[in-house]
Amino acid sequence: MVSLPFQRPFGLWALIAVIAFIVLYMRRPKPQDKVIPSLMFIMQDKKRSKQYSFLQKLMTNLLFLLQLLSILGLAVVAAAPFVKLKYDVTLENTVVILDVSASMQAKEKGVSRFDAALGQAKKVVSGRNSIIMAENIPLIVLENENDQLALDVISKIKPRATTTNLGDALLLAKDLLGDKPGRIVVFSDFLSTEGPDIEVVRTALSSEDKLIDFVDVSNDAKNVGIIKLEATKYNTKIYVKNFNNEAVQRTIKIVKDEKTITDAKVTIAPKSVENFIFDTPAGISRVELEPKDDLSVDDIAYVATPPKIMNSVLLVTNVKSSNLELALGAAKDVELSVVNPPVLTINTKKEKIDPYKQDIIILYNIKKSELVPGTFEDIEDYVNDGGNLVIAAQGDLNELNMGDLPIVELKNKINRPTKACIETINQITKQFENEKCFTTASSYFGAEAKKGSIIFASADDKTPLIVYGERKKGKNVYYGILDETSDFKTLPSYPIFWNSLINFMIGTEDIKDFNYKTGKIATIGEQKVKTPSSSLTTSKLLMDEAGIYEYDNKKYAVNLLDEKESDISLPSKVESQKEREKLLSRESKEHDFNLELTILLFVFLFMLAEFFYIKRRGDI
Repeated sequence: MVSLPFQRPFGLWALIAVIAFIVLYMRRPKPQDKVIPSLMFIMQDKKRSKQYSFLQKLMTNLLFLLQLLSILGLAVVAAAPFVKLKYDVTLENTVVILDVSASMQAKEKGVSRFDAALGQAKKVVSGRNSIIMAENIPLIVLENENDQLALDVISKIKPRATTTNLGDALLLAKDLLGDKPGRIVVFSDFLSTEGPDIEVVRTALSSEDKLIDFVDVSNDAKNVGIIKLEATKYNTKIYVKNFNNEAVQRTIKIVKDEKTITDAKVTIAPKSVENFIFDTPAGISRVELEPKDDLSVDDIAYVATPPKIMNSVLLVTNVKSSNLELALGAAKDVELSVVNPPVLTINTKKEKIDPYKQDIIILYNIKKSELVPGTFEDIEDYVNDGGNLVIAAQGDLNELNMGDLPIVELKNKINRPTKACIETINQITKQFENEKCFTTASSYFGAEAKKGSIIFASADDKTPLIVYGERKKGKNVYYGILDETSDFKTLPSYPIFWNSLINFMIGTEDIKDFNYKTGKIATIGEQKVKTPSSSLTTSKLLMDEAGIYEYDNKKYAVNLLDEKESDISLPSKVESQKEREKLLSRESKEHDFNLELTILLFVFLFMLAEFFYIKRRGDI
């Protein structure tokens, strides 16, 4: 039974006007019948006269009825009546949240979770539709559009290779609905790996005008996947986890340019992790697990290295062999050429070289008598044009006429023991962070750093020992530790220091900056970007696919590498089968429908009918 409550019950006092109208109508004088002789012929047909009398009485009562209904309607409007009726909220606004994370690609009997979600999502579009893709960052792909456009957009959505953030997707759906009633339907396997807890958000958002339904599309897929990758310039280590309850065997292949470099067979125990180390190939390579399983996105991991991984270093020295030469020669990313002055164009391997085309030049224990006039001027031009130079201290360094080339003002040699201690922690000196005084020396040169330079290390008396500075387009370093008076050359940190110094000066890019996890947003200059599946022009790039991206004339590897997202065997925690069966059915709720406008419309019609009746009767 439908009740008729009022928003302003005090308005019912206006019904007094109805009573007053009835009283006035009943008290009006009644007409008297008079016989007019000239009209006697009208009364001849008694039967016809009675019929017209009845019609006239009816018309008189009709005027009363129209006036009564008009006054009654206005009186009721004053009380603001409304009625509670059931209606379908999905006919007004629907927000579809599609989980497009990596785990939705998991297949069972050839059908993926995402395919199942798409099929069911097409059944719930209704009214004005909005669609949200739930990645690690929720994305709105459609807002407040009709059914046909919503179905077209849903059919074009593809799963991504990111983690899942359903909680924020629900909050975004709530913002899209605003104060409007509607329905939010989430299609997912509910393997939420990021963001707020979805059950907590669901409880917080539930209201009279918003229905939130969870549709679980999980299946019984099985998986073995790559969950971690540690890439360095020299080698790469991968971690493979078996998420199943039984042991599995996999072949791990390293592929470059579509050729298998190496492979190995591993047996992985249930719920355990195995790792595999291989030399990092230059350029783009990938790791593959075979055979593939129900989730293929984590069966492949890509590795990218910087475009330049070899640094050409020219060591200018008159010493036949030194610890520095051995340290540089052992570095995998150093292409070393050693020259003995006065000849700088032919190295010790009898190979012809261009000394000023090298990435860096190191002057180490050179004989003044062997130098050709103008050598330091040529080196100065090399630095000014963008070259990199290291001047290593030697016993007669202050006697070499290097002009303005050094970045320190050399003074007399100081013959007393001192510690060499770090003054600045950076890429070069970070290995000495825990033990800042990393070596000792029995003698060193007094020196004063030039303006604008940076002191990396100094002696006990604060005399600069390692100084860095820039000169026009190039870079310059003063290495003031005399190797012949120090034990630094024999320490394990010595080759690491020189390798770090070379990479720092040349600006060698870190391999970590070329290998990312999916879900990263890269801010770049607006340009055309090649993604694993397409090309687009953008200045903000969401890396939500696994594979190789190309921009800034470089290639970047992007992988899933998320243990939680790969664990597709976890059971769903949201809906039982019985609850799931009714999710796609229409749901209704009671809603207050105001009747004021409806009643006023009828009052207007009554008054209009009264006006035409009176006009027809001839009163106006």
